[in-house]
Amino acid sequence: MKRMIVVAVAVVFAAAAAAAIPPPVYDFCGAAAAVVVDPAGHAAYAGNTCDGDNQVLDHLCGGFVTHMGREDYYAIPLAPGQSFTAVVAHGGDAVLLVTDVCIVFGTMYPCLAAADAAGPGGVETVSFTNPGTAATFYLVIDSHSPAGCGAYTLELTVQSEVAAERASFGAVKSAYR
Repeated sequence: MKRMIVVAVAVVFAAAAAAAIPPPVYDFCGAAAAVVVDPAGHAAYAGNTCDGDNQVLDHLCGGFVTHMGREDYYAIPLAPGQSFTAVVAHGGDAVLLVTDVCIVFGTMYPCLAAADAAGPGGVETVSFTNPGTAATFYLVIDSHSPAGCGAYTLELTVQSEVAAERASFGAVKSAYR
């Protein structure tokens, strides 16, 4: 009887210890390059995913799941209604992912937009518009596999929402008086 109690207590302690292990933390905040655009809203970067991190292990983004290759990260601040388009020419096999967080705790990164249309040596294009308040969004240039990494160029364009200009007929008439 004492053995059964000891075994039962050991099982309870083992289960409690397993539950107390925190989930892994995936964090690329410090590795994300802050995007700076010129007055026309353009920026150009070059990089190589072979020397990047591998923090984005899991994501379900437009049917693209779990790319185990290394990646590079870009932090893009957007005002409400602003959008960006990223065009990446990649020497390897790239996947583009847009997310609004740079750290997750043992879960998948949220996917806001993605692109994975071209194969190795192709060009991927992704666009995203900020639907809410001012925030920083992250462009992840991921490799399909460790062997799929490579050099790339990134052309980035940030566009502001264009307000419609309206003038009443009375305002037009008064301009000619």
